[in-house]
Amino acid sequence: MFLALGFTLSTLGLAYAWLRFSRQQTRLSRVSKAMPAIQAWQDSHPAPNLASDPPDFAEHLASIPNCLPPANFVALREAGLAGHTADRSLIPGHKRGGTLSYDTLLAVAPEVIGFYLSADLQALCSRIVGELLVPVPVGDQSACSVLLYERPGDHIGWHYDYDFYQGRHFTVLLSVENQGRAPGGLSSATLHARQAGETVAVPTPPNTLVIFEGCRVLHRVTPLAADERRVLISMTYCTDPSASLFSDLARRTKDMAYFGPRALWI
Repeated sequence: MFLALGFTLSTLGLAYAWLRFSRQQTRLSRVSKAMPAIQAWQDSHPAPNLASDPPDFAEHLASIPNCLPPANFVALREAGLAGHTADRSLIPGHKRGGTLSYDTLLAVAPEVIGFYLSADLQALCSRIVGELLVPVPVGDQSACSVLLYERPGDHIGWHYDYDFYQGRHFTVLLSVENQGRAPGGLSSATLHARQAGETVAVPTPPNTLVIFEGCRVLHRVTPLAADERRVLISMTYCTDPSASLFSDLARRTKDMAYFGPRALWI
């Protein structure tokens, strides 16, 4: 009995490892096909450099308003808001919203991937956190995605971002649209973080870049109201992208909350 169970588990493990390798090769092929558009974006839209000292990151969170030159921001916003169909997800009592995955962006908005893979942006974020950051592996659907809050009640509750990699893990958000009935014409969907025992609102008007260490910063986004819309590019960097097979499976299970059951094999 135990021999049969061991054989079954070994077979399943090998099958999953083969599927993981196969899907990674497929994704690398898609990246290669999108590379001309990615490179063209990077050549014509360099990421910003900090002209002064980086913002303070002592609380594991920092933001830069008006991060991109206006022309660059408009081009990136148009690429991310071109009417693409998002994956809708719902975790009752915790999360509701839409997401465009890495694979989807490769096909319909490679400019967004070009921004994420930009050496200039990586250097900017590395300078802010004080460590060399690199993109997470290409198989991570959350490496670069577009988050869409576009229906009343869209939100995500209090949570930490689990670190599935050996090194430190950082989330970078670029607000590309934020409109509604709140002061300043912004939406009522507000990014909150817990700092020093207090709930702090993190402003995210369009063209604001926010970087934080999600496994150390408890955060949430409050519900969207009617006739409002909030869209962000979400990017993930780390200091060491290596991960165990178990961590990879755990990450894919987590991704089911954003991309559905197919996250286990995409």
